[in-house]
Amino acid sequence: MRHRIATLAATTVIAASGVLATASSASATVDPPSGGWDHTWTTTDAGKGGTIYIAEHGDIVTLCDTNADGRTPHLEVNYEDGPGDWGFAYALDATGGEGSCVSARASQGGRYDLPENEEIEIAIWLGPLYHEYGMARHYYLNDH
Repeated sequence: MRHRIATLAATTVIAASGVLATASSASATVDPPSGGWDHTWTTTDAGKGGTIYIAEHGDIVTLCDTNADGRTPHLEVNYEDGPGDWGFAYALDATGGEGSCVSARASQGGRYDLPENEEIEIAIWLGPLYHEYGMARHYYLNDH
């Protein structure tokens, strides 16, 4: 599997102006799209560091920092590009500290428009400097 560290130039940062609701001092949540979230996953520390929200329709991927631990949640999105071969799509970092979120969606075009009917891998871990603390990998078939 290929992994590259990249920054997301065209991300949408979700501000705390009503779009981001903080349920407690240790959690961040985001309002779901009209169809709801298809997948919600966390780092291996039971979500104390980072949480991912996925809506397959529109390829919406949102990453939130859920703990004031000084670590930056990082994710990479990869897609199956043939049997046993994976292609790198993009990476996101929630760099604003606890309660901050960053999103990417198909409407941004290019690498953010994930291939349909392909297996998608989401890898999440905590930084700084992309150390694999709390690493978790999740997979789904992008079928809508």
